Amino acid sequence: MTASPGPVPPPPDGFNDLLTGFLAELLDLEAPQLPPAPVADWPAVTAALVAGAGPAARQRRLDREQRLTDALAATAPQVTAESLPAFAGERISIAPVTDLPSAAAAEPCYLKINHGFWEQLYAIFGPADPARMRVQDPQRFRVQYVDSWFVDALTAAIGLVARPKAARLVFPGIHFGASLASGTHDHPEVLAGVAAREPRERKIVIGAAIGLVAWWESVFPGLQPAFSDGSFPKRGLADGRLRETLARAAADSARIVFVVPPHLRGVRLTDVGLPQETILVPAETVHESWAACLAVTSRHLLGRLAEDGRLLVITQSAVFSALLGCFLVEARRRLLPAGSRLRFFDLGQVLDVAAPEAGGRWTRLFARGDTGLFTIDPNAGAPSC
Repeated sequence: MTASPGPVPPPPDGFNDLLTGFLAELLDLEAPQLPPAPVADWPAVTAALVAGAGPAARQRRLDREQRLTDALAATAPQVTAESLPAFAGERISIAPVTDLPSAAAAEPCYLKINHGFWEQLYAIFGPADPARMRVQDPQRFRVQYVDSWFVDALTAAIGLVARPKAARLVFPGIHFGASLASGTHDHPEVLAGVAAREPRERKIVIGAAIGLVAWWESVFPGLQPAFSDGSFPKRGLADGRLRETLARAAADSARIVFVVPPHLRGVRLTDVGLPQETILVPAETVHESWAACLAVTSRHLLGRLAEDGRLLVITQSAVFSALLGCFLVEARRRLLPAGSRLRFFDLGQVLDVAAPEAGGRWTRLFARGDTGLFTIDPNAGAPSC
């Protein structure tokens, strides 16, 4: 069903206080302001906000970055193609996704951060390591993640939902996906095949392992995160599990909202009789725009959830998806009745099957299985925001 989304209802009471409180604590600001602005201005709006960060925030940031630098220097020598399986067995807990979202779950939320982000952190903060470091232009990623304060915001958002449990770090209501590769192969396959990969592909897996372990150790020392397998979307597309999972989530939802870049304007989940709408976010500057993106998208989504009570969110928005998902889960818990239902799925490149020529290389060359799961509605109107 294609329907005009109509006016977006206001967010629940307390939303503005929650958002400004999150920004104020993160940036050491008394009254952070995000003026309304078109999408093209979101990077500038975010840059203006973070430029005013106070001294306490800047010191916390320096301390975190030093811990990460130290952790990378300590971790990197332990990881080679030969040592990675044993290292990962001790330091990286990634469980298969066997029971994603049942209708009874209030927050069946699937997030993921795959190899690229972890490699990029290694290149930004680690020692020069050409034998194990694929990324050779760290300055580009420093602008995206560090200068923008995106990494700091992501850290704070994860801190809202992470809980220690013995020596583990768990994420109640969230399947937090992670992968050391592209997500085409599951975690055991990635580990088993790393020594046989081409040199460039070995660097991807090794660099991601180093970055992932060091970053989490620097942020949550002494706690091993309990991840789900980040390969679920692509593997689920290939074997049909993704359609089954989304069908279950849609069956107990009143509306579907996609948070996607412009090439996916009008994307739809096929064979579903629900209102479906789109929020567009920047394709190239979503991380530099994180504060404005968070304000606009979370306001819209929580307004819909408050009105409808049951919402399915599907996104392709790079690592911003993890920031958004964590913030939404905490906001639902604080601001909405316990009976509200938020389903959130970060599907990444899988959504490009709706527009393969406009999407990335993986979709054109490697997508397999249920490639009709998503389509583009040529009659879709303007995005909701």
